[in-house]
Amino acid sequence: MLQKILVKIRKIRNENSLSQEFMANELGISQSQYGKIENGKVTLSFERLQKIATVLKVDITNLTNE
Repeated sequence: MLQKILVKIRKIRNENSLSQEFMANELGISQSQYGKIENGKVTLSFERLQKIATVLKVDITNLTNE
């Protein structure tokens, strides 16, 4: 399920022409740390997922529903 969420995050980010750097800045983390999130290299907390959904301007259920 996590992999599907990460794919949705990347897809929505790309559809909105948002860079990883932009996302990282909005989340207050480094670009490399954000890249690790999208690649599943670090644990994605629920709080961080909520922040990502906010930056992407989508409801969190859009990311978590199949």
